[in-house]
Amino acid sequence: MSLAVKNGRVFIGGKLVDAEILCEGGKIKRIAKRVDGDETVNAQGKIVLPGVIDAHVHFRVPGMEHKEDWITGSRSAAKGGVTTVLDMPNTLPPTTTRRLLDEKRRIVKGKSLVNYGFYLGATKENMEEIKKAEGIPGVKLYMASTTGTLLVEDDEGILNVMRAAKDSGKLIVAHAEDESLVKEFGERARRLDEADPLLHVKARPKQCVIKGAKRACELAEKAGNRLHVTHISTKDEVDVINSHKGVTCDTTTSYLFLEERDLVKLGNYAKMNPPVRSHADRMAMWDGIRTGKIQIVDTDHAPHTREEKDKGYWEAPSGVPGVQTLVPLLLNEINRGNLLLERFVKLVCENPAKIMKLKGKGFIGERAVADLTIVDMKLERTLHDDDIESKCGWTPYAGRRLKGWPTTTIVNGEVAWDGTFGELKGREIHEY
Repeated sequence: MSLAVKNGRVFIGGKLVDAEILCEGGKIKRIAKRVDGDETVNAQGKIVLPGVIDAHVHFRVPGMEHKEDWITGSRSAAKGGVTTVLDMPNTLPPTTTRRLLDEKRRIVKGKSLVNYGFYLGATKENMEEIKKAEGIPGVKLYMASTTGTLLVEDDEGILNVMRAAKDSGKLIVAHAEDESLVKEFGERARRLDEADPLLHVKARPKQCVIKGAKRACELAEKAGNRLHVTHISTKDEVDVINSHKGVTCDTTTSYLFLEERDLVKLGNYAKMNPPVRSHADRMAMWDGIRTGKIQIVDTDHAPHTREEKDKGYWEAPSGVPGVQTLVPLLLNEINRGNLLLERFVKLVCENPAKIMKLKGKGFIGERAVADLTIVDMKLERTLHDDDIESKCGWTPYAGRRLKGWPTTTIVNGEVAWDGTFGELKGREIHEY
């Protein structure tokens, strides 16, 4: 079966062109003025983009399926215009060996609407597993404690992980907070009023990420491996990372659209690690994505139930859902004149594919994977909690009026979502 995408304006080679796309066998077969297929998607009045990639999600499988599973997580992705997700390893048990990686693959196979990849988690003992693991986008290194049990906080342990990754040509993706400072400031925070809406900012202040980013970059330089620092939240991190050649980084929608004052309104529903920051740091994130100093925008999609979030500060887990709102939040900024469409494509398509080495993804061209995100830049509506497909059923962005929405998500040349959901035909990425 073939699928023709007709009548839209297609983003090719950095610009929009009038063209039609024929998808067949999971790939783009032809791009021309006119094509015909067994089935047709009419993109009249819409823009056809490369399939959007969320390079940082937590779909909670195995072990935390009460928060999310692959059907609900991938439905949220597809409805949000995301065609590929890269899933983190801090599950129960954590994905730290080839056996556990294969078990995760077995559990997820046949249960996803979108394409996916799995990171391997680093420990102080799994160097051989890192070297021998195949078919992964990278190795996740947790330099500070957060959700789950993964943690490598000492310089020797971090260097060993980085050298193992270098020996096998793998990317290190680092959660670069400094654990010693997290502990120090956390102990101080326990003496403060739990009702303080900015308690989380005080428990994990920006000193933690600044020192963490500096350590990660210096140790990567010593080990000689490729390093990507994830979910940066401060101007200081941008400066540190860009002073080290070859290190890349991402920020998330949380640090672009939320700041400290939102903690006052949202409480634990805006609690995440690292915390949201000041208005000035949020503006620095925008400057970073517009200038290319920050290469990727993703979401760190980390759903928790309302019951969990409604607990007191010290019991409530950190993390917010985000995969479904990545595209509309950024499209709205394009409409507002705060972001160029070309930059959007680099941030969520081209750069994730390039940095994580996702073959055939991130662009529209013949023989590329037929992942496409079709958007209506004129569609305007208000986001509600009821819209969210994630099992958690809420979003910190509820009530926002957004202009620019995904309307059709095509995965491997088949419609995954166009107002209704398609079949669970998402595939694991095996080539990097």
